[in-house]
Amino acid sequence: MWLINTDTLTLEEVTDPFSYSYAILSHTWDSDEITFQNIWSSERRGVERKIGYSKLAKTCEIARQRGLQYAWVDSCCIDKSSSAELSEAINSMFAWYQHSKVCFAFLSDLSPLDTNGTISTTSFPYSEEAFRRCRWFTRGWTLQELIAPNIIEFYNSEWTQVSRKADCLDILSKITGISYLVLQDSSNLRHTPVAVKMSWAASRKTKRIEDRAYSLLGVFNINMPMIYGEGHKAFRRLQEEIARETNDLSLFAWRVPHPTESESQMFRGLFARSPSEFSSCATITKSVIRHDTQQEFSLTNKGVRIQTKLYKHAENAHVMSLGLRLASGTPVCVSLTRTTDGFVRNEPWSLEYGQAVKGPDTVRDMFTIHIRKDVTPQEDSDIRRQMHRSFRIAFELPASLKLEHVVPDPDYLWDSVHSTLLSNDPSKSSAAKLNITISGTDGNFSENFYLALIVGWMRSTGKPFAVLYGATESADSVRGSVRHVLPKDFPDLVGDDVDWGNSQQDVFESALSTIFSDSRFQATEVHFINAKTMVLHLSVRKRSAYVARFHAKMETCCNDPDVITYHVSLSGSLSRVEGHKAVSDAYSQVPATSSDLEG
Repeated sequence: MWLINTDTLTLEEVTDPFSYSYAILSHTWDSDEITFQNIWSSERRGVERKIGYSKLAKTCEIARQRGLQYAWVDSCCIDKSSSAELSEAINSMFAWYQHSKVCFAFLSDLSPLDTNGTISTTSFPYSEEAFRRCRWFTRGWTLQELIAPNIIEFYNSEWTQVSRKADCLDILSKITGISYLVLQDSSNLRHTPVAVKMSWAASRKTKRIEDRAYSLLGVFNINMPMIYGEGHKAFRRLQEEIARETNDLSLFAWRVPHPTESESQMFRGLFARSPSEFSSCATITKSVIRHDTQQEFSLTNKGVRIQTKLYKHAENAHVMSLGLRLASGTPVCVSLTRTTDGFVRNEPWSLEYGQAVKGPDTVRDMFTIHIRKDVTPQEDSDIRRQMHRSFRIAFELPASLKLEHVVPDPDYLWDSVHSTLLSNDPSKSSAAKLNITISGTDGNFSENFYLALIVGWMRSTGKPFAVLYGATESADSVRGSVRHVLPKDFPDLVGDDVDWGNSQQDVFESALSTIFSDSRFQATEVHFINAKTMVLHLSVRKRSAYVARFHAKMETCCNDPDVITYHVSLSGSLSRVEGHKAVSDAYSQVPATSSDLEG
């Protein structure tokens, strides 16, 4: 660290700055600032005429009056020609301000006092509005310079002291949004949600894009290298570093303005793009409700990995609670959408999904999910296309039938919360298979039924399909007969050894065409029959059977002209028939080719 000797106005390098007593300057830069080289050089001709030199001289003068031998001024105490020194200074700056004996905040645009004017209070000689208009409150770097020092003296454009930080905490809090407790003691930063701290910087500006992130390092107690030229990536890196140090989910509580025609990105990653997106987070608080407690999360090469509860929301959307509350008491939540590459944030302009969290039958089991860190505008368009030609499956089962398992193939296309098969590329032919296990229970009867639901879309015809069969396990496991077991020669559209890449699209089309041309491959209804014969006495026998029927029905939906989806309802019933004739009638519905395992 370089300090200025307040007697000689020369630079002195110190290795342990915290063993020195020094004053520090906080100001907004002008175009005529002095540099490290200006002060270091023995030739100072013309330097003393610079505006920046007068600020240096005045800082040293007041410091001497305070009995301080040293001072620090950012414009000339950092050798910016050395990237290593600049990086060290930026990473240390909060601590340097925090350990200063006194900070002089020079408000160059705060006019001299008008003794004839009306002042708002006797303890603070300016109106709140006049104070608020100072450029010092709009700059990125001065945020930490307000929070870190214990003692700040405010000076107007004539270097007249107008107040001290301790004497105007209420006004400072109103102007900046920073809580009274943090202004009073910077150690209270650790109790403040990340989103709230971000909100303090939401409207502040810096000359360089990267500095919007770098100026916040001290506020979040983060250290990271400086890479000027990285642009908005700097703020992304800052958030990643914060995520490694805390499990505070308010890091993800940002929002964007409601979309317009010029800005209409529907899907985003979990990280914000600038502090401005936290502008509405000033009043967010941590929830005191037990099930809203913060979850552990981590960064991976697939995005943010988090174990969390998901709540059903709109079609193809989920809600994740962040364990926070707005000032109104409304839970803070984000909407998520499943894609082939993990989850993304949906509707990034909203944080209010309280009804989804509080509604009946919405609580889900814990899921371990990966949420992408960022989504580009091009990727946003690609995700919208994945919703196009997706298949949503609705299971409409009575109380006697229960959905036990769904095994998707391929599994990365399956959204288990909304029972939706996504489209990997809606411009190409596609197919997917669900291996479904449904249990049936009625009194002493208990049986598992195995189904295979196969859906897809054929590019050449533009037609979708949904077919239903008894799976291979059905013929082996169900003690009875099955109508419509999956034919052995049904095209293998999703097998592990099948590769339908770009070079194989024509072959894939040919395989799909057999489904449309062969009636054996177009079943939509499956019957399971399980018969029993009871011996009542030597000459009387009673015959009964349980019949399970399953039916798949597909409808095309087009709520959005650019997004067509297909809804497949899988309904079922379980009934009991008694008597030889009724049982025979039930079996008559099963083709002779079915395996009759009646016992």
